[in-house]
Amino acid sequence: MSPIDCLVIGNNQMGFGDYVASVAAMGKSSGAYRDLRWSYYEDGAGIVSCRDYVNRRQPAGRPDIGYDNILSATITYLATFLQRRGFSSAYINMFQEGKAELASLLRSGRVASVAITTTYYVSPLPLLEVVQFVRSVNPDVCIVVGGPFVDTQHKILSASSLRYLLAQIGANVYIVSSQGESTLVRVLRALRGAADFDSIPNLVFRKGESYVSTPLIQENNPLEDNLVDWSLFAPPADGKQRYMVMSRTARSCPFACSFCSFPQHAGAYKYLQPADVWRELDAIEALGGINSVTFIDDTFNVPPSRFEEILQGIKERHYSFKWNCNFRCQYATSGMTALMKEAGCEGVFLGLESGSNPVLLNMNKRVTAEQYLTGIAHLRDAGILTYASFIVGFPGETDDTVKETMRFIETAKPDFFRAQLWYYDMTTPIHRDAAKYDLKNSQFEWSHRTMNAKKAADWVDRLHNDVLASTWLPQNDFDFPSLFCLLSQGWELKDIKKIVGDFNRRVQDDVALPGASSGMAYADPRLLADAMFGFDDHVEN
Repeated sequence: MSPIDCLVIGNNQMGFGDYVASVAAMGKSSGAYRDLRWSYYEDGAGIVSCRDYVNRRQPAGRPDIGYDNILSATITYLATFLQRRGFSSAYINMFQEGKAELASLLRSGRVASVAITTTYYVSPLPLLEVVQFVRSVNPDVCIVVGGPFVDTQHKILSASSLRYLLAQIGANVYIVSSQGESTLVRVLRALRGAADFDSIPNLVFRKGESYVSTPLIQENNPLEDNLVDWSLFAPPADGKQRYMVMSRTARSCPFACSFCSFPQHAGAYKYLQPADVWRELDAIEALGGINSVTFIDDTFNVPPSRFEEILQGIKERHYSFKWNCNFRCQYATSGMTALMKEAGCEGVFLGLESGSNPVLLNMNKRVTAEQYLTGIAHLRDAGILTYASFIVGFPGETDDTVKETMRFIETAKPDFFRAQLWYYDMTTPIHRDAAKYDLKNSQFEWSHRTMNAKKAADWVDRLHNDVLASTWLPQNDFDFPSLFCLLSQGWELKDIKKIVGDFNRRVQDDVALPGASSGMAYADPRLLADAMFGFDDHVEN
């Protein structure tokens, strides 16, 4: 069998029970744990997530929903990039589901290097698990780690702290770049003996007992020159079929929201022209058996003129699959949403973040709640599923602004919603205004002049329990893609809402009952609402 220059390993979605245990170890009053708590209940046999709950109730003949159902855009892009530059590659789409295949490949002696992506990681735990597994099977293979997690840690940690973290992870080479694929190619050439690592920019690598850093140089890998070769991802010979794929038509984001560091890491906003988008979709259609495409662009419908041209082309091509995307609904018009529906759009993710205009202003969202209401109404009239995401506790948030958000959700009636505790990332633009808002601490344990994390988490609890016009969608071990996985299997939207609503009530009961099996002794938040939210807005830090 032929050698493999690079085995690419996709996301490690840790076992949910293990993940809950790791977060609970921070303390059950911690912001991180409370942000997680509405995603599971305990039934005596263990932790039950929404995914578990749905899978136990799948009609006969339908497969379980799992993370391997969706072919990762990181995998398809990177594997294509390597193949076009003369390197053989193989891939494991999802680490947990692909462990057996991964072990077999590592034992075969064919693999020269392993590349581990970190697109979805905010902590080193999933990465550590992958590296340790690879080392346990093949101690000698060269492990290369790159992606957003490495790039972010390089920005926020001191040199000594970074080296300590990298030593704990245990890879051979780390790529420090907002892109990194060209650097990986140079690493693979070096492994063939064409150069050494010292001459390659954008690296931190182990050399003896120490680490060497090379100069950082901005990569530029144009999207239009690196379209995915979908022929590389034909259904596998074992008959396992993935019904969903991800596609990327843009890089970065045209906005500069003050809670988000993504544009700073990703660079200037660049996007494919409509003709290139159609070429990709034609190739996906040619694979056969694809029921759903997720466009992972941060903002698929900007600029609107390009979006409408793409829609017209999709409509004319009559693809067999449906699609969904991230959507800025302030740009929605009745004509646009009608065309979206005709072109096969089944749903949109709406990063609304707040229903309060003062908070939206602080977030630099460049939109009003009234524009959101109009956009959601257009989407609803067109029959497009809507999922609205909110942040609770951003600087400037008060009891009154959260109540505005609650009223907004009840008025807008998105099909699904979630509310997250604000995560204070010090690499985001809002950190520049730390003194203005009297911001203290970080991550999920922050405070500022008008609210603290505990009070914001109390409000998240109330949103979960009291909002009736929209269905709360658990973020952990289910989330937005699972909706389209179920729709692609033939579920009706009303049945998805019912089963997710039933799960939410089980979670409410588990949290509310004193001495529940989770070990939490919460009183019912619905009974305590008046007492809980009766304090005034001043926060003692």
